Amino acid sequence: MMQQLLTLFQNISILLFGYFIPALSSVKAVVHKDIEAYHQWSTYWLILHLYTTILSPILHLTLHPLFQLLAIFWLVLPKFNGAGVVYDRVVVPWVNKYEVKVDDTIDVAHRGARRWVLAKLKTILWAVMGEGGSLVDVLIQGVIGSTIITENESKVTETENKSDSTSASYPPRHSVKEALSSSSSIDEMSLNEDQSFDDNLVQDFMSMLVHGLYVFANVEKIASEHEFSIFEGGFKLGVFSFEEGKKRFNITPAGRDKPEEQFIERVYVNDLTRLDAFGPQSLLLECSTATGELIIRAEIVLSDENDRNILLNGLRQCLPTLKGIK
Repeated sequence: MMQQLLTLFQNISILLFGYFIPALSSVKAVVHKDIEAYHQWSTYWLILHLYTTILSPILHLTLHPLFQLLAIFWLVLPKFNGAGVVYDRVVVPWVNKYEVKVDDTIDVAHRGARRWVLAKLKTILWAVMGEGGSLVDVLIQGVIGSTIITENESKVTETENKSDSTSASYPPRHSVKEALSSSSSIDEMSLNEDQSFDDNLVQDFMSMLVHGLYVFANVEKIASEHEFSIFEGGFKLGVFSFEEGKKRFNITPAGRDKPEEQFIERVYVNDLTRLDAFGPQSLLLECSTATGELIIRAEIVLSDENDRNILLNGLRQCLPTLKGIK
């Protein structure tokens, strides 16, 4: 019985002196704007938090309630100011020594988490687009297209939009493998990134490029400081296609069959100086002048790495054909 009463007394004392009184004192410090008291109690809560969340569960440094009570008195009472001692002699030197490494680690973790979330969202979106078929095309044209281009930028009337959507008999494809396997004799399972392109496959590949392919695009115009790209500053859903008459790749906002000229990003085949894989599922295209000055850099993201590699392989094999189109 005596042991139970002693344990109860210790627990109540810890709650009272370890949490309730410090909490009340912290509120008073904030209300009265007492900088010294505010610093004291902030330090106390930091040390208490480090003990209860890190030292106790990880290092199993769980003290007997009697020693916990003595430790709390030592941390709380102004005569001892134990929290300030621990902060000045342990926390501050550790932060000064490892602050840069900790910040770098946090930055790396944030970037990694951001990339992971974006990759998962893109995977889900590509899966939805692949399963949704024509319904997704309608949604893209009706929703995404209208949000990418603002009312001030768009001069296309409602009647023109309807005529444009009805004239698109061949909507863009969601996947290179899907497009080539459905239009050629090659089965999708046998199509790979090292595929050798014969005449028939070249024709199918060219037809796919003309009709377009859904991608996420980020375009940067280097040469001109005054030109603005609708795809600049972040990846946006667009259509990557090839325009036969002008020997150029076009990147246009998704959802518009006939976008206005100012919304078309052009990558001319004859100015193409770089065509490489970039990142896990991206393709990088760069155009330069005859003197080597970079004009435009475009990064497009496909549904997966295999799809990107097939497109890259096809573009490299068909590049002489693309340049020779009249």
